Formats: sequence, C-alpha cells, structure tokens
Amino acid sequence: MAEKKERDAAKRKTKVQPSQKKRAAARKKHSKSRVREFYDSSSYRQAIEYAIIRANKTLPPDQQIPHWTPYQLRHAAVTEITLENDGNLDVARAVAGQKSIAVTQGYNHADLLIAIEQAKKRSKKAEK
Repeated sequence: MAEKKERDAAKRKTKVQPSQKKRAAARKKHSKSRVREFYDSSSYRQAIEYAIIRANKTLPPDQQIPHWTPYQLRHAAVTEITLENDGNLDVARAVAGQKSIAVTQGYNHADLLIAIEQAKKRSKKAEK
C-alpha cells in the first residue's frame, strides 16, 4: 500500500495545497490505520485485487485475469499440492497448516484430476 501511495503521489499533476498538507499531518498523527509489516485479511484481499487490476491493464481483453479471492487462491493451491503428491492429503494438510485432515478434504475437489493423471501414468507404463 505504501508503494501504491508513493506511485499515486508521483503521478499527481497539481501541487499539494498547504491546507491539504495540514489535514494529512493531522490524520497521520491520529490515524488508527497505518502501514504494517504484515497482511491482515482485509489488506491481503485488497492486495490481490489491486494486483489483478494492475495486471489486467497490460493484458488484452481475451487474456484478462478474472477476480480471485484469498479463499479461491488457497483452495487452488491446496488442490494443486494434492495433485502434485498423487492425492496425498497429509502433505496438503501440512502445507495449508490445518490440524484436521477433514478440513483439507473440504478443499479437495481434485479426485477426477488425480484419476486422469493416474490413468495417463498407467497407459504410459503399458506402452513401454
């Protein structure tokens, strides 16, 4: 967010008025929100949103990135980890930081993809 604010300030076409500087200083002094060293749930969602918007400005309309939420990214990552480990949910559970395998199973909709990958592997072995 600090980088975004700096970029916006650099793009500014008009001079900052003294009254604006005074109000900004007062807001900064009494501000409840400040730039932190970590993401909370809201800033993480906002960072993803800004990144997608920024990337889409450079992409043609047919290649634009759809809207993603933190939950969707986590879901996709857990599914991908499960696929990479041939359906081993224990690895995905550990990477996701979940205590219960039941929670990880809720993220996992990769059964069909795993079956397809296993079928491909078996058919390659049969061809040899």
